[in-house]
Amino acid sequence: MTSTLDSLNFLRRPLPSSSSVLSGIGVGSATSSHLYGVTTEEKIVIDIGTHTLRAGFSGDHTPLHSSTLNTSYTLAGDTIMRTIGHATHNVVTAESEEELEARLIEHLRDMYRRDLLVDARTRKVALVESALAPVGLRLAVARVLLRNLRVPQVSFYPGSVAALMTSGSVRAGLVIDCGHRVASVTPVYEARALPPYATSTPLAGAALFANVRGLLQSHARFAPASSGDDVDCRGDDVLSDSVVRHVMTRLLLASPIAPPDGLRATLGVAGDDCPLSDELAAFYESSSSCMGAVTRLTVDTRRYGRGLLSFPSWVRERAAEPLFCGDPAADHQSIPDAVVQCVGRVPVDIRRALIANVLVIGGVADLPGFRHRLLNDIVARLRSDRRWAALAADAALVADSGAFAPSEQAWVGTSLAVAAKIGTVEVAREDFDGCSLPDWTTIVSQ
Repeated sequence: MTSTLDSLNFLRRPLPSSSSVLSGIGVGSATSSHLYGVTTEEKIVIDIGTHTLRAGFSGDHTPLHSSTLNTSYTLAGDTIMRTIGHATHNVVTAESEEELEARLIEHLRDMYRRDLLVDARTRKVALVESALAPVGLRLAVARVLLRNLRVPQVSFYPGSVAALMTSGSVRAGLVIDCGHRVASVTPVYEARALPPYATSTPLAGAALFANVRGLLQSHARFAPASSGDDVDCRGDDVLSDSVVRHVMTRLLLASPIAPPDGLRATLGVAGDDCPLSDELAAFYESSSSCMGAVTRLTVDTRRYGRGLLSFPSWVRERAAEPLFCGDPAADHQSIPDAVVQCVGRVPVDIRRALIANVLVIGGVADLPGFRHRLLNDIVARLRSDRRWAALAADAALVADSGAFAPSEQAWVGTSLAVAAKIGTVEVAREDFDGCSLPDWTTIVSQ
């Protein structure tokens, strides 16, 4: 009889004894350590996204290094990451792969030197990966780590399964990863990710950023301190990337009230091609729960100097609406629709177990109120379709202790899995040929 603990071993490798596990997580361990107290048995855990890189030592509860990837890397990475939305394994051009590897080498070397303070050649690496990560991206990262940085070994851990470990629920669940470029829905059953049934949508962090900018351009006003006249906010003179990012990360929240069905046809990522209708703006204003009708903040601009930026407070609550309702103009489905599509794909006998454990991770999930609004919309979608109406009563979020930020849960889960010595796909430096890697279809016999 196979237990849930046995199924945690992603490729059915033998689990260590209880004393080995306790030693692996630092209980009663007397092995040597470096500056941060990490034993020689532990690994460097790295989570590389299209926007953020996180790294630290296995056994820790939070990454030691977290940084935004520079523009050149992001652009090169996007060339590869576009294939995720179609779940394909297309090979990108050699030029984009070379640029990606060059930026990765620069970033990772700086990370090892400034934050981790260890020689890359002395520590094995545990790499967090998406079930839908294209081959080109996996190979580029492996080449940088194994050939350029000369790490001894790279282990690949499925981020969806690892994230579920942080909640104590590993048997079954739906993992919704709301990242920067893509929001993916991956079913996990018996501690196994099921990539053939996964779904995705490009309505994620980048779409949220674009919508914030579009709404501010249409509804915000800027009053320079040196002049009494308001300035139009269209263009980059006032709404620089840093200002938009500040509003996005510090001021936004998700409204619990969904727009009426009759107004959703006009929804989309705000911009010149998709202006916000007057009816929808009036509904947003009437349903706003913010303390004040107008939000004001002081910003510095290149052209006008310091001044006061003012915009309706409903912008803070409604900037995330395209993620919940979709973008009909661009023919992009919403995250709740992607969840329902995933439920329809999986075998019928595991649907109830999956929908009863919904885990929302990724940077966008840090938005206050996002997870509960997402669950409410998923329940509404299920109830509206008679095929899935019976599942609506079982839909629930995984119990959240609040110990870990949603954006870090995949990293933390991998750190836990490494510390507990749970086996997975491993590639040693001397065995890597630079052209191929084992993936989730690999079968390892005992």
